[in-house]
Order: sequence, then structure tokens, then C-alpha cells
Amino acid sequence: MEGYFDSVTILAAFTVGVVILLLFDLILLSGKDHHVGMREATLLTIFWTLVAAAVGVWVFIAGGTELGIEYATAYVAERALSIDNLFVFLVIFNYFVLPDLFRSRALLFGIVGALIARAVFIFFAIGIISVFEPVLYLLAAILIFTAYKLITSHDEEIDPSKNLVVRVFRRFMPVSEEYDGHSFFTVKNGIRAATPFALVVIVLASTDVVFAIDSIPTVVGISKNQFIIWSSNAMAVLGMRPLFFLLEGLVNLFRFLSYGLAAILAFIGVKIIVETAIHDQFHDLIHGIGVPTDSVSITITLGSLAIVIAILVISVIASVILPGSKDKHASSDEAAA
Repeated sequence: MEGYFDSVTILAAFTVGVVILLLFDLILLSGKDHHVGMREATLLTIFWTLVAAAVGVWVFIAGGTELGIEYATAYVAERALSIDNLFVFLVIFNYFVLPDLFRSRALLFGIVGALIARAVFIFFAIGIISVFEPVLYLLAAILIFTAYKLITSHDEEIDPSKNLVVRVFRRFMPVSEEYDGHSFFTVKNGIRAATPFALVVIVLASTDVVFAIDSIPTVVGISKNQFIIWSSNAMAVLGMRPLFFLLEGLVNLFRFLSYGLAAILAFIGVKIIVETAIHDQFHDLIHGIGVPTDSVSITITLGSLAIVIAILVISVIASVILPGSKDKHASSDEAAA
């Protein structure tokens, strides 16, 4: 169906669906504060993955093979980035000594913040690109610079106390030393004060903005379709909460994830530059190696998906073969102490 996913109605309907899923998560899945065990985390991860797969099937059927592959590539890339984001969340939770009972709810607030940040950046970025395409070079530069930072700052510790938003917040609002359930505010000695839980949510929200700045250029380098960009981001973000509890005890399995993500970001950054600067010549080159003209775009998209998956697989295999403890993820407890 030509132009099906260019429809504002479809985009709006999908967004309503995302809100319904969030409410479902809030009311039924996260209604009570509790420790999320491996069994629950596994089942919920499978559930959200199946939801994302259902959206992918819809895209393949209604939008065609090329859009379907773009969605799959974007989803895999965003899912990989979300893993690195979750380890940052772990550092934040450990720093603020957030009790296990409240971690699921804090993550839900983080997910809402991530969705809002991504929605704003997506519609802003697409609007600029539609009137000024050279901005793609800026997005490519952001990706390549982020890839460089991932490699060079691999061992840097994260200190939530240096968060600018938290420092400003503390100037205007007293903060209690103790949690009061998952309340944002409490009253101590007649004084209304914010709780550490409020600080956790504030830090998560501010990091969501930073993550969105890295995330959106990545997916824009994979697809220019607004629905694909938004849906792949939304599906990856919705599955973050249970994934956190699955990965919490498996940090060593992702020792080389940062290097893998750096390679993916650099690849997509170069891809943006090539497709923007020499689009026709690049397509002619692919056609010249025997790919039919009407299959060039699909071949490029499929190749991108294969490269992204291959990089992720190699980074995980390398982590298993060469385990180590001196990395930013494995040392998250020390960083937060």
C-alpha cells in the first residue's frame, strides 16, 4: 500500500496505541511495588518483543519489504542502544541506593520520559530534514563523534551527583535523606521536601534527553519514514523495563557492547554521508555488481540490517570468550559507591 505509513492518521493511531500500552503497563504490570524476578522479567521481555514483532509484521504487510526491513534494522539498533542506557540506569539506582521494590516504578517513569524526549526529537528532526537536507551531515557527525566518545570514555565513571539538573533542583528544593515509598515529596519536621525517589526520576529524565540525542540520528540514518522512526523507537523503549531486570546480573556478558555500539554508530554515520553526498553513484555501484535496479534500495537496507546484527553478535561473543571485570558496566557498583 503506497504511502500507507505516510498517513498522519496511522501515525496518530499508533501513538494512541502506545499510550494504551503504557497505561496497561502502569495499571496491570507495575501497579504494585515489588521485586521483579527473572521469571517475570523473562515473560515481560518476551511479551514486549512479541508486540514489537507484531508491529513489524504489520509494517511488512502494509508497507512492503523495504519498509519492513528498515523497521527491523531500526528496532535492533535501538534495542542495542537501550541496553547501554539500562546500565547507566543501574549506576543511577545504585548511587541513590534505590530499593529493589521501587526500581520497576522508577523505570516506568524513565520510559515515559524516554518516549516524550524521542517524540519531540523525532518530529523536530524530520521537520528540519524536510526543509534542509544538509542537516543530515550534522546528524552523521553526531553519530561519529558519539562513536568516538564510546571508545575513548569507556572506563569513565558516571557520577549522578554532578548532574546539572539535580544541582539546580537542590538549590530550590530541600531533599530528604530517606525514601517515603515511591512518593516524590515528604514532610519532615514540618518542612516539605523532595525524596531521593524524586531525584532518581529527575536524573532519569535528564539522561533520557541525552540518550535521545544519540538515538534519533541513528534511526534517521536507517530510515527517513517518520512512522518507522517513531515506531521502532517506541517499541524498543517499551521493552526496556523488564530487560533491565534480565540484564542486571549479566553485566559481564556485555563487556564489549560499547565497542559494538561505537561500530554501529560509526557505520550508520558513514552511511548517512555516503547516501546524502553520492546517492545516485552509490546506487549505480550496487547495481553494477549485479543487483537489479528495482532491488537496489532493498539490498542496501538488508545489508545494513545484516551488518548491525553481525556487529552485535561479534561483541557478545567476544565478551563471552574474553570475560573481564574492569569495564564501565561491571564496575557500576563501585562507580555508584
